Amino acid sequence: MNQPRRYRIGAVHALLNAIPTTQAAFDRGWPEADVAHLLDGSLYLDRSEGNVDDTELGSRIDRLIRYSESTGTEGIIVTGSFFGEFAKQARESVDIPVATSFDGIIESALGLDQPLHVLATAPDSATFLSAELEREAQFRGHDITVSSGAIDGAMDALISGDPAEHDRFVLEAVGAVAQETAILFAQFSMERILPGSAAIRTAPVIGPASEGVARLRTLITSR
Repeated sequence: MNQPRRYRIGAVHALLNAIPTTQAAFDRGWPEADVAHLLDGSLYLDRSEGNVDDTELGSRIDRLIRYSESTGTEGIIVTGSFFGEFAKQARESVDIPVATSFDGIIESALGLDQPLHVLATAPDSATFLSAELEREAQFRGHDITVSSGAIDGAMDALISGDPAEHDRFVLEAVGAVAQETAILFAQFSMERILPGSAAIRTAPVIGPASEGVARLRTLITSR
């Protein structure tokens, strides 16, 4: 019997906590992928502390993507929600598909016929995803209703080593959203809450890691 074809995929991260949820999404949605995780914690630290400008951040993302390609990857996903525009610019310099953290979830969200609510553990991420959704909907001629909210304290809890507190904050926010509204998680690290969220809601709750893996798989296998 022929063995399934294996794919080497690169994953570029700015936060350590995004790696487990990204790997779990590949394990569920694309088990034939061998994922090479590449972490540069300076991206999140320097952006949050205002130590570098956008030009420098963009250069770092570009170097990381080109390095990942040089190791033989057939496609790359950039998981940091703050760095999508830099990833879009950098993917012009490589010959393989590069997905941002929002590409997959936007594609899925625009196929839903119901109000959308973006939840994020960082305020900027909620703003970025909402704006990208609205831009893409306008480009495609779709009418959508989008609201958003940031969950105070959740990211701080996760970074400080208290994932249970992070999960509690996120589940409380999920439960407060109207039941007929689909929820979009803005951060890969939030996907750890998907099973608990599905248990308390009837409307979809979708995360960027699962949808990003599905999108990247389509981009690569359809070439």
